[in-house]
Amino acid sequence: MHGNETNPTPRMKIAFIEPHLKVFGGIRRIIEMANRLSDRGHAVTIYHSDGTPCTWLECRAAIAPGRAVLDSAHDVVVYNDPEPEDMYLARHARSRVTFYYVLHLYRLELMAGFHPTIYLGRNKRTRRLRACLRSRHVKLANSSWIQRWLREHMGIDSLLMLGGVNFDLFHPVQLERAPGAPFQLLASGDPREGKGSDTVREAFEMVRKQEPAVVLQTYHGRGIPQTEMARTYSAADLFVDASSNAGGWNNPVAEAMACRVPVVCTFNGQVEDFAFDGKTALMSPPRDAPALAANILRVMRDRELREGLASHAYNHIRTFEWDKSIERFEAIAASHLESAR
Repeated sequence: MHGNETNPTPRMKIAFIEPHLKVFGGIRRIIEMANRLSDRGHAVTIYHSDGTPCTWLECRAAIAPGRAVLDSAHDVVVYNDPEPEDMYLARHARSRVTFYYVLHLYRLELMAGFHPTIYLGRNKRTRRLRACLRSRHVKLANSSWIQRWLREHMGIDSLLMLGGVNFDLFHPVQLERAPGAPFQLLASGDPREGKGSDTVREAFEMVRKQEPAVVLQTYHGRGIPQTEMARTYSAADLFVDASSNAGGWNNPVAEAMACRVPVVCTFNGQVEDFAFDGKTALMSPPRDAPALAANILRVMRDRELREGLASHAYNHIRTFEWDKSIERFEAIAASHLESAR
């Protein structure tokens, strides 16, 4: 629902500090949060780089250039990217409470304890992330595994703030399939390190040797409008993801599940809250193309398995409503604002 809603939480002035408003880096989460907080009557502004509008997803919050966050006081400041500019703004913005929203972790082997190699130039982002985690700011964890890892390996307590799915955008679409159409695999095709696209392509070539009537489609970089993504997912017989990085929440897998598409993916923390092997997905180790190919073949050859995975995943992912997450954020923010009085 758009527009002001009945909301018992006192109105807050909330600032999100972001490096950009492009379609990567967890920005979807921020816009979804900002939209719903705005709808609930809070004064929300997203401050980023030069303050240009978001062009790929509706943004109902105000947008302003990054440095403008220093011009007025806020009840709450939220930032999530360990870039120098964002860190500077978060430290110097006038705010009653500041949250560092942990969307990703990098180079886990360097994060805890003392490792001299963290000071090498190639590890500067990991070094800055560790500085954010060790700051006085309140930590929000985007997934259960991040919350657990921070506690077990760095002794850092955080509050769980799970992601969600926009079910207005991601939902099943009934499409006619031509008789004899090839079995269609869909993957994001994101070329960035850790997204697993090379593993997906390698597994696909293995599958095609046994089942020639199979095709692989990707959507990254194709400029598909958000309003058409449900149709893109729903056209697939199987969604494949082979991510291996330490992200907090895997949007593509969650979105495919919300479109009632069966999923084959890899074991990693990003999917821990909604992908359960043999129940809501078939899972294999990261960077293991033969294991991924075996799971793809298993799903291709078993219609009952496909339907069961899709149904269980759809029912589970429907519990991840953004409104529930926003209510939790409001409660967390209100509690910390009360403590700061």
